[in-house]
Amino acid sequence: MRLLRRLQTTDKRIYDRVTGMGMPLLDPYTPKFVQATDNMAPWFVISATLAVSGGPRLRRTALRAIIAAGTANGVSAVVKQLTRRIRPDNSAVPKARTPYKHYGSSSFPSGHTAAAVAFAGGVMADAPRPLSALAALLASGVAFSRVHSGVHYPGDVLGGIAIGTGAAMLARKMLPARPELVFGAHAVADGVADVDSEGSGTTVVVNPRSAAGAVPGLSSADVTSRVARALPKARIIPMSADDDVSAVLDEAARTSDVLAIAGGDGTVNAAAKAALDHGRPLLVLPTGTLNNFARTLGLTSVDIALRAFSDGRLARVDVGEVDGRIFLNTASFGSYPRMVERRDAWAGRIGKWPAFALALWQDLWEVNPTPALVDGRPTLVWWAFVGNGRYRTHARVPALRERLDDGCLDVRVLSAREPFPRLRALADVLLGEITQRDGYVERLTTGLTLSIPSEPRLLAVDGEVLEGSENVRFTKRPGALQVFVPAMGSGA
Repeated sequence: MRLLRRLQTTDKRIYDRVTGMGMPLLDPYTPKFVQATDNMAPWFVISATLAVSGGPRLRRTALRAIIAAGTANGVSAVVKQLTRRIRPDNSAVPKARTPYKHYGSSSFPSGHTAAAVAFAGGVMADAPRPLSALAALLASGVAFSRVHSGVHYPGDVLGGIAIGTGAAMLARKMLPARPELVFGAHAVADGVADVDSEGSGTTVVVNPRSAAGAVPGLSSADVTSRVARALPKARIIPMSADDDVSAVLDEAARTSDVLAIAGGDGTVNAAAKAALDHGRPLLVLPTGTLNNFARTLGLTSVDIALRAFSDGRLARVDVGEVDGRIFLNTASFGSYPRMVERRDAWAGRIGKWPAFALALWQDLWEVNPTPALVDGRPTLVWWAFVGNGRYRTHARVPALRERLDDGCLDVRVLSAREPFPRLRALADVLLGEITQRDGYVERLTTGLTLSIPSEPRLLAVDGEVLEGSENVRFTKRPGALQVFVPAMGSGA
């Protein structure tokens, strides 16, 4: 009790000094600033502005910051109910500086400070320095003004800072800063190809279903004309909707020295199989929606891919295999294949990305875990991910690969556990890094066995959904595929 009284005395002494500071000319503006932060108004405005005017990075920053501020505000409200500290006597504070509004809640902690510090902490995770500095300055202004205006003791503000800091740390765990998108994963250099710079001996297969509308301003005809200008002696095969993709690619690889494919990840997967079957190097022209494999290679545009071909730089990359199918990026089972099916069913009507978001939302509410044996262990699987090579993790979500030649499979399994399996699954994903929850498992391996007793046994392989066998095995084929890469992605 003696220590508590001493702290309260010190708190009051500092309060008197802070409220005694100031410039009379600025006093009339203090109440406006203090009350402008009521109900988290400035944080909602800033977040909305970032979300509307910024790119994906700033939208993520805005979401993280407002989640942090809301969490801090809620925790502060609960603590206020437990403490019930009386507000300071502000009779000595100039009337012009006193807020018009009477704050009747407990003085400890300062909820305004907690929200401001949490918001600034969320912003500072990955925002540009000027914006981070502005957020920190605003939070400092809020903290100082709560004491200077006579609304809080300094100890209340310190309590708010502690709560805000904790909320910001939690939000940054939930939505960590996205790693910089630096493409060009390491692969085994395989020399320089002896290719004709004009494309003689090269067959380019163009899938119009991938190119149409997937890349802004890039149509199937545009891809064909670009390739024709860069490789005038190449054979170009524009596929139609009625073509058998695998058959066309197999024939193109069989009758060429180099196979080039313009399409998305599913089409590239089929082209890679044809290239492997006939021992041909593969050139990937990214014209799909995601282009994960091409971007990992460092081929972020058609023009960059064509320059890589002209340079003739080759590398060898690993290939994953499951149930007789290869995968260059990922294979998965559990709920994800069903979500992909829903997305594809709706994509034609509302677009691929809105369809993906809608399918994900429905999946979260309706999906049931899949009973399976994973390496002989009975598991109720919400979803499982198998990556061709180790993925960098971003908020429990596989992000980018730094190597395509590590010989590993990146296995991640989210399992269902009773009671409250959906809530526990959500906690495993959001809080697993903090609490070391065992419902979400990550490991690197060279092989994985899977048994799914009941139908449907759906697998998603590089985004394409197929019916799997009752017993399947995931394996690796190290350095099996020869691909063209730009200089930064060669590993040389």
